[in-house]
Amino acid sequence: MPGNAIYNEALIMQQALRSWGLRSDIFAERIHPGLQKDVVLYSQYHPQAEDVLLFHYSLGSALSDYLLALPQKLLLRYHNVTPPHFLVGANPWLLTGAAKGRHDLPLFANRTALALADSSFNEQDLVAAGFPQTAVLPLVQPDELFHIQPDSALLNQLSDGRTNLLFVGRIAPNKRQEDLLKTLYFYRQIDPTARLHLVGSEDGAGGYGRFLRTFAQEVGLEAQVQFSGHVSLAQLAAYYRTASVYICLSEHEGFCQPLVESMRFELPIIAYASTAVPDTLGGTGILIQQKHYPVLAELIHMLVTDRAMRESIIAGQTERAAAFATDKLLAEFEGWMTAVLNK
Repeated sequence: MPGNAIYNEALIMQQALRSWGLRSDIFAERIHPGLQKDVVLYSQYHPQAEDVLLFHYSLGSALSDYLLALPQKLLLRYHNVTPPHFLVGANPWLLTGAAKGRHDLPLFANRTALALADSSFNEQDLVAAGFPQTAVLPLVQPDELFHIQPDSALLNQLSDGRTNLLFVGRIAPNKRQEDLLKTLYFYRQIDPTARLHLVGSEDGAGGYGRFLRTFAQEVGLEAQVQFSGHVSLAQLAAYYRTASVYICLSEHEGFCQPLVESMRFELPIIAYASTAVPDTLGGTGILIQQKHYPVLAELIHMLVTDRAMRESIIAGQTERAAAFATDKLLAEFEGWMTAVLNK
């Protein structure tokens, strides 16, 4: 769907491949209506012996079975598969896809010329699955979000002097949005104006989204937590530009692109040190090892009120963000593609 990090990367990689004089087409099992001009159903793919297939892997599917049966050279782009136990409460199709994705990954090991993970954490999955050649290429994303004019109506609405806590990501049990609600509950004891914006789609959320709303109501936060659903790029830019602190308490992330977006928007980050999060932050932001919600509330208050501390955190994050510059990552991608094509 538009705004999905994997689709965004596939599109920007396609543009790069075409600019290098190569033909590139994108095929998928399911296509969001907004992408029908750019993506074709994989059933319409007509294999040619000289083709090189670049497979973006994040869930098990019929497409996985189809590619395993083809003889063409394959490059696997690994975006991580969330372990199924993190998805209890999500829609059944998501749980089933995650289980199949975990099961099928080793089947691609001897089928793949190169497996490119988007984080060191994800590369560990590839090594454990027996892939003979792996490498790390951070998630490649377009720069449009950082240059677009923010949605003016939303920008004005959020610029009312209240403290805005922000989390960006789909509603899903592994993201632990309920822990953000707990944090807000304690932080409002310090700053009663504070509110929380949960920006992200609820596709696949199942009963978890309903649980979050019920929980917010039970602890008196119903009016202080906004579930935005899917938003436009202009709206997303408005959320980032008006946020006071970005807070991530997720317990499973393969890369976590919103951390990079927060760095580039000069938004200080507090994050739980799980899975790929420490890799992506690279020693910047504020990493926490345990979720003590009253302590988290005090930490947020320091970031909001202590200007020197805030500027120090932002300076480190800005320096780290340079590692994810689009042009730099596309140059690395070109190097890996050239190696695969020439092998």
